[in-house]
Order: sequence, then C-alpha cells, then structure tokens
Amino acid sequence: MDFSCQHFEVERCRSCELLPLQAHGSVSRRQVLLRQLFPDVNLQPLQYSSNPAGSRIRARMAVDWQQSPLGFGFFDQRQQVVPVEDCPLHHPLITQSIPTLREFLLRAQLTPFDPDRNSGELKFVVLTAAPDAGQVMVQWVLRSQESVSRIRSVWRKMSPADRGTVHVMGVGIQPLRSSQIGAELELCVSEERSLQIRFGDLPLFFGPGSFIQTNHEIATRLYSAAGQRISGGVPGPVLDLYCGAGGFGLMAASHGRAVVGLEKSATAIENARRSAELMGVAAEFRQCSLEADQTMLAADQYFSTIICNPPRRGLDPASIELIQRLAPQRVLYSSCSPQTLARDLQLLSGQFQPIWMQGFDMFPLTEHFEVLCELELTVGKS
Repeated sequence: MDFSCQHFEVERCRSCELLPLQAHGSVSRRQVLLRQLFPDVNLQPLQYSSNPAGSRIRARMAVDWQQSPLGFGFFDQRQQVVPVEDCPLHHPLITQSIPTLREFLLRAQLTPFDPDRNSGELKFVVLTAAPDAGQVMVQWVLRSQESVSRIRSVWRKMSPADRGTVHVMGVGIQPLRSSQIGAELELCVSEERSLQIRFGDLPLFFGPGSFIQTNHEIATRLYSAAGQRISGGVPGPVLDLYCGAGGFGLMAASHGRAVVGLEKSATAIENARRSAELMGVAAEFRQCSLEADQTMLAADQYFSTIICNPPRRGLDPASIELIQRLAPQRVLYSSCSPQTLARDLQLLSGQFQPIWMQGFDMFPLTEHFEVLCELELTVGKS
C-alpha cells in the first residue's frame, strides 16, 4: 500500500527521506547495506509494515508560540518550529491529545525556552501512546523547576474529562542550553507513574522519560523474534544488559529461562520488576552501571545467553569486557546502528562469530532501522 504525506509533498517536512522509494525500495536498500556489512551471516528477510501510517507511538514535539491557537511541530536546523501537528506516522492517540496539551499549556502559564538568552522554561514535550489501552503519557521537558508546582496544580484540578486520553504526566528537567532530550531530573506529577503498553503478550511499563521502541508493530515482531531465538537456543540462564523496561529479558523469562537484567535507570528497573511480577516469571532486575560496578555478578556466574540492546553508540568497554569474561554460548545483540554493530562484532570476533541476523524497519521511510543479531561462542573465556 502506498504511503503519502502532504507535509513532504509541499516540502514542509523532509524527515522521511526514503518516502519516494516506498516500502519495497526501503527494504531493498536496507538488505543491501546489511549484506555489504555482514557478507557471511545468515541474513533473514527484513521485517517491515507495508503501510507505516500511525506506526510511531512516541513523538517529541515543539510548541510554536507565535501561532494562535498554539501550534505543535518540530524544530528545524535553525531551531524554528515547523508546524506539523498531524504527522501521518504518529499514532492517532498522539494527534488527538494535542488540544488537551494546548489547553494545559495556557492554564499552567508555561513560557517558551529561548536558547539565545537561556531563559524561559518549555523546551519540548514528549508524547507516548498505549494503543491497546487508548491512553497517552506526557513529559514536559523544562529548563528548570520553576513551573513544576503550577503543572502539578493544574493536573490535580483537571477532571477526567479534561484530561481526556492523558493518563500519565511527568516533567523532565534539562538545564543545558541545547535540544538534548535526556533529562537530568525526572518528576512525575500524575497519580500514576507509568504507562502500560502491551507488545503482543508482553506487558511492559514505561515512565515519561523511559526508552521505548517507537514502532509498536515492529517492536512486537522484534521481541517475538528474540523469544524464538532464545527458546530454540542453548538452555540455561540469561543475562540482559541495558535491559531498560525489561522487554528482551521478560520475553526470555516467558520461555522458561531464569533472567538477570542490569540497567542504570532506577525508573526502568522499577517498571521491569512490575512487569515481572505481573507475568509471574523468574526474572531479577538490578540497578547498576557496569562502568562503575563490575561486582554485581559473581566471577563464576554462568549465563548460557547474554542479550544486549545498547544505545546507538554501541557497547561500552565494560560491557565488551563482561561479555568476553562470561563467555556465554550465545549473544543476542539488538542494535539501532548497523555500523556500530559491525564495529562491536569486530571487537568480539576473537571469541564470537555472527550466525543469524534480521533487520526490523523500526523507523519507516528513514535511513535508520533496528538489527537483531545472534552470535555463537567459538573459543573459551578470555
């Protein structure tokens, strides 16, 4: 099915740079890249959706304070707001929540952040949709805590009808004079601290600032594929590095594996534990930073499989060292950067070799996509 976008056609937004290729052209482009980077691996057909409309369940939006009523869109390279409230990639729940946010902004008397003067408060707003529940989570990213009390007061005074689909609301404080999305401090202003999103049979909880796979359909397929590789792999306990909200580890636990998950975010660990309790599975999640603490795991602790889903920059040196030291029979690596994955596989090549790989079109119509790769141990511990 063809996908069209009026904003792309009038050159208001060119973010979907591969839109002229449509789905099949994008798929071919990705497969060629993977074959070039990994010529000897067992490469599977790329997983994609024939129509990406409404596929994104998270969006970061900027506010156009010059419009009346207030407009929503995104920043261009000049830090000017491009008015795109109805991006066809966004899940309908995101678009439908904008009138609620517009009213909330006025009632909370938020002021726009000015990077030149380093003044004002609101930088942007992050929206996350739970398709199955019909709910939305909102995070206001602010320069300081100046307006937090007003935000909390307005939220508490809003009736359920006024809140609409907005179920969770939080604030992220980012004082740097930049468009960086990561907050130094996260505060929840709503009664509920997390949003449950189901990926097939996998119930995951996310806080307003939590990392999430943004394409609901493709993320569901990704978790399912990981579960199939684990269930058909080497029996034994599983270690989940960079576990986040626990998606991969909980999928392994649902296949009967004992799981230990490591993650530095306290909120993510809290949510992963909540999911494990709901599912009734044998999964233990621990908050730690491998760079600072290598004692979270016993020196002789055995794992048959290690799962890792690092950020775009790839595995940090401490994770590489840990994988080499533990020498599991299998490593399942989920990466959002094929180039970074290639670098890390080279670093691990003295002990491991890739035996299976599949791409996932997590970011339709762009150059970015997710890759799931399975590695096999070829020599013993380092």
